[in-house]
Amino acid sequence: MNAESVTIELPSASIRPWDQLLHDVRELEQQFDTQIALYMQYVRPTHNQPSNDPQCTHLESKLQTILDDLQSVISEMTETVHTNRGSRRVLERHQSMFHDYEREFQRYKQNVRATAKRTELNGAEVERDRMVEERGRIDQAHTDIDMVLENAFAVHGELTQQRSVIGGATAKLVDVSERIPGINMLLGRIRSRKRREKVVLAIVISACTCILLFVLT
Repeated sequence: MNAESVTIELPSASIRPWDQLLHDVRELEQQFDTQIALYMQYVRPTHNQPSNDPQCTHLESKLQTILDDLQSVISEMTETVHTNRGSRRVLERHQSMFHDYEREFQRYKQNVRATAKRTELNGAEVERDRMVEERGRIDQAHTDIDMVLENAFAVHGELTQQRSVIGGATAKLVDVSERIPGINMLLGRIRSRKRREKVVLAIVISACTCILLFVLT
């Protein structure tokens, strides 16, 4: 009697038990949830958490490593399901979650890049505005200096004109003062002549009065 040959399919040594794979995949998913929550703070950074913080780059690297490990575990789960030693429905759920994690990570990473770029542009714009403001102050200072110089030149011109007028008046006063001695001499002669005339007139009047009195007596 010929014995029938029975083939027994042994589990591959490279594939871990299903329970171990479920434990690993859940632990990696929890790690991803924790790290992505920390990474989200860089989407809208505060002044204490800039987008170019080295910690941000470290989180990105850590999240990518978790996704790579998660993909490896899911690949093992896929092989296990193919050997009918795992649940296809559980595998599909974790595959769907993995794809959601990938899309979420890529979206947040793009937002972080955009935030970093926007922060850089805002910084450049602030610096440009500061330079424009500084340039405006310099221009205003130059304008004020020009006005001061213009007023100074105007005052200098007025002073020069006044000095010319005063010089002319001074020259006239000198000329008049040079002529005053002759005028004073002429006035003195006129006053002397009037005094003589008064004296003569007084003598004549006295003589006439005396004659009249003599005649009347």
